[in-house]
Amino acid sequence: MPSVKVETQIAGLALIGYGILSAYSIYLTNSSVVITTYLTIVPSIVIASFGLILVFLVLIGCCGIWKKSTCYVESYAAFLLLLAFAQIAFGGYCVITYGSPHQTVDTTNAIDNSIHEFVQNYATNPVPMDKIQTWMKCCGRNNPRIEYGSISNYISSDELPLSCCDRSASYCTVADMHQDKCSQMVSVFTVGTNIIMGWISIIVGATEFPPHLL
Repeated sequence: MPSVKVETQIAGLALIGYGILSAYSIYLTNSSVVITTYLTIVPSIVIASFGLILVFLVLIGCCGIWKKSTCYVESYAAFLLLLAFAQIAFGGYCVITYGSPHQTVDTTNAIDNSIHEFVQNYATNPVPMDKIQTWMKCCGRNNPRIEYGSISNYISSDELPLSCCDRSASYCTVADMHQDKCSQMVSVFTVGTNIIMGWISIIVGATEFPPHLL
């Protein structure tokens, strides 16, 4: 039992860490419209919340064993079972919903439209696109040279934003830019992360059933 509790607590901490990191990444790379319309950040937040609950339940279970309290131990087992059902149900929802072709196409198109808008407005508001390009190691929507070259009075035809290159660069050109394009990178990351979150929730939930804890 103690070894299982250690493993369960590690799983809880891992869920918290991965959930927070994924939520932060989606927050940086998805527009507010995409986040609110398609709830792209929700799976990461829920997974992190599951991790917090799991760690809390493990602490209750440990206190029960230390105090030799049957009530604590039984409460731990009961709530852990409820959490397992919740994780499996939520995981199934994520896999089915975010993995559906219709949802994938809609989310991808929304992300592409938002990045197109960010690039078009780069001369007056470079912050959103700089965040995406720095975090995802990508450049532009689909064709950075044409997209950024068309921005007059801000970037010359052969120059790209510094965020398109490594942080140490003092000048960025097409030859030095990140090769991945941001529209595809952000879309694949967002959709893939939400599906992965679903499978993680299912797998972790399945390991919390009583047969595994005996």
